[in-house]
Amino acid sequence: MNIDVTREDIKNGKPGKPSECMVALALKRQLGLSYASVGYREAKILVDGQYVKLYLPKRVEKKIRFWDGFHFVFPFSFELVLSGFLTGSAITLRVQKVQPAPGLICPSPQAV
Repeated sequence: MNIDVTREDIKNGKPGKPSECMVALALKRQLGLSYASVGYREAKILVDGQYVKLYLPKRVEKKIRFWDGFHFVFPFSFELVLSGFLTGSAITLRVQKVQPAPGLICPSPQAV
């Protein structure tokens, strides 16, 4: 999954504020989340009432450190690798429509 940190994310982000940094804003925007907290090496997001830890690429850590120190960075993108079944499933459920596995019985929309 590709995450784009835009000029708006950089402009509106606050260095040293884990839930308001440029990468946190990009994650919230692109994943449709209300909460993301980003450190240098990892991020924690709230998906369907569960906290999920994501590991950030080394080059993103370098961008965040530079931005925290100098308050300047160009827009960039990075690939968010979803490792682990729970993390991948939680993000997939949030971002994409997921078809039920064969054999699962799902209630009809009228029953809900």
